[in-house]
Amino acid sequence: MKKSSYKSAMSKLKTSEDFQERTLERLSLDRHKLIVNDKRDGKMPMRTANPAANKNKAVIWAASIAACAVLALSLYAVNQNGSGNGTAIDPNGVNGNNGPGSGTSAKQRVNIEGVIDEVSADGQSFRIGELWVTVTEKTTYGITGPTAPDPSEQLVSKEFKVGHTVSGFTSGDITSGKVTADVIYNNF
Repeated sequence: MKKSSYKSAMSKLKTSEDFQERTLERLSLDRHKLIVNDKRDGKMPMRTANPAANKNKAVIWAASIAACAVLALSLYAVNQNGSGNGTAIDPNGVNGNNGPGSGTSAKQRVNIEGVIDEVSADGQSFRIGELWVTVTEKTTYGITGPTAPDPSEQLVSKEFKVGHTVSGFTSGDITSGKVTADVIYNNF
């Protein structure tokens, strides 16, 4: 039943000989153009639909390179210190700026750092590796300065225990093996 309906539909569908001839000519012309114009083993060349797109690509590339150059120069300019003076940091973590520039943040200077291995009987000295650190009344606790968190939010305790992580600063020579702490930044 399906075969007869298929045959009847196909018999109704007729193509004009003129249309067939024009289609064959067009296919042979396209194939000839492909062989003559393209030397890529019969592959179709890719062309942009809009020739103005090539001009737009050049403009985009030039703008991108210019933006990268401006960004690089601005980063270079921001990181320069025009006067040649450095930034001095005292043991209490206060940023003393000797020249122009912004002192928005500064790293704390740390030369005592590690896990407490041993604590003295009086609790005022502790050992980190081979270094004995003594804490006195002059030792300050926590981070100070305009950008420092509140003392209640800092992880610093005046009680030293084995296993606590400690960081601090001393103006003494740490190679001597025994120093007095100027600042204890954290003890937890």
